[in-house]
Amino acid sequence: MAPIPGKINPYEIENILNKMFPPEWLRDTAAKTGYVQRNRKIDPVTFFWVVVLGFGVGMQRTLASLRRAYETASAETLVPSSFYDRFNNGLIAFLKECLAHGIAELSSHNSLMVSDKLKGFKDLIVSDGTVIRLHDKLAKTFPGARGKAELKIHLATGITGNTKSIALYSGKTAEIKTMRIGTWVEDNVLLFDLGYFKYELFSRIRDNGGYFVSKLKQSANPTIVSVLHTHRDNTIDIAGKKLKDILSQLKQEMLDIEIEVSFKGRTPKSKKAEKDGTFEIYHPKNGKPKVKETFRLVGVLNKETNKYHLYLTNISPQQLTAEDVALLYRARWSVELLFKELKSLYQLDVISSGVPAVVELLVLVAMLTLVVSHRLLNHMRLLAPEKSARFTPLRWAESFYAIAPVIMGRVLKVAGIDEDPLQIIIYFMGEGIDPNVNRERLLSPWVTPVNSQVLNTID
Repeated sequence: MAPIPGKINPYEIENILNKMFPPEWLRDTAAKTGYVQRNRKIDPVTFFWVVVLGFGVGMQRTLASLRRAYETASAETLVPSSFYDRFNNGLIAFLKECLAHGIAELSSHNSLMVSDKLKGFKDLIVSDGTVIRLHDKLAKTFPGARGKAELKIHLATGITGNTKSIALYSGKTAEIKTMRIGTWVEDNVLLFDLGYFKYELFSRIRDNGGYFVSKLKQSANPTIVSVLHTHRDNTIDIAGKKLKDILSQLKQEMLDIEIEVSFKGRTPKSKKAEKDGTFEIYHPKNGKPKVKETFRLVGVLNKETNKYHLYLTNISPQQLTAEDVALLYRARWSVELLFKELKSLYQLDVISSGVPAVVELLVLVAMLTLVVSHRLLNHMRLLAPEKSARFTPLRWAESFYAIAPVIMGRVLKVAGIDEDPLQIIIYFMGEGIDPNVNRERLLSPWVTPVNSQVLNTID
């Protein structure tokens, strides 16, 4: 058994989650959003923790599996239609409130901080999207880029501050259209993959006091303005030349230069759009003059391919060296681990429903599970700070997934929702009996039920 640091309350985990989502808050929010209008069989507190934590190992998140999980936890037998009717706009509003509340709670309980190398920056924000295949019936609601129906989830997550922004789009929505830049980027470093590559976006980040690191698009061919760091093997005068004209001639391990790019201007759609950070890009036919700006370009030579990995940024050499800029970009992999957690463990990519509201609800549920998981991860790191780095995201996710149903039962108990001693029997009496009373069974002609007298004799 692993040693437990210090004196710890045996109900530490349950208390943390009940403080994160207090039972009174859940019931009040359910009433405020219209999800619960009067007391019925379905209690918002039990329902919330069942959908967030009540999945079994290997269980797909279907409505049928969630209904059985609720019956198990509540000792209530529910007619399927009455349970399914609960997956409506009222529940969407309720879970959205819960997700916003959960993200705020997560952001206020940090377990990591930026290192001295990032002194002066608030946080690293990694933005990315993932696509989920949906039922073909949803092709009109969520048109896909590769399949008939797809849902795109955009996620912006802070590496240390846990700032998370979650938005849903149709699968054919371009990544660049899912990113909204505003004053929130100030002093943060945003990491992007090529799906977000847009000079206008990078300019907007700089205008708002933020920083970025992105890979350079392969088709880009900026003009070199100056060399920021001179390498001993650099004997070629490259100022004023196009990048592609000289790149194959360079042999130094690190490239650190200032480049100039030009792009079509932008204008706010409205005063409100300016505040929100949305903008529209002028098309060439509009005849608007081009905007010229300078950025920093860092290159790392791959000795095996003899080609450079190129990164565009507005972080100065005084803030980070070229080597550190390239190394920093690797932190973008953290968002890929989040998507892997959502898909492989929380079954985000096995949504089989053809009902738009149900799809949105199941995505919200998966996101809530992620937020709850990471709130507990932060708490465990604080309990054992000397082992904080060894609480790796994917290992944690797998550990959390395996025990989540157990946590659910204990959270409900601390919330004052005790188990019914007849809970399991009630569940089997409801779920184990075929509802079709008059259906002919295969063995009916050959077997007969044992009556109570015979049963007592057997006992």
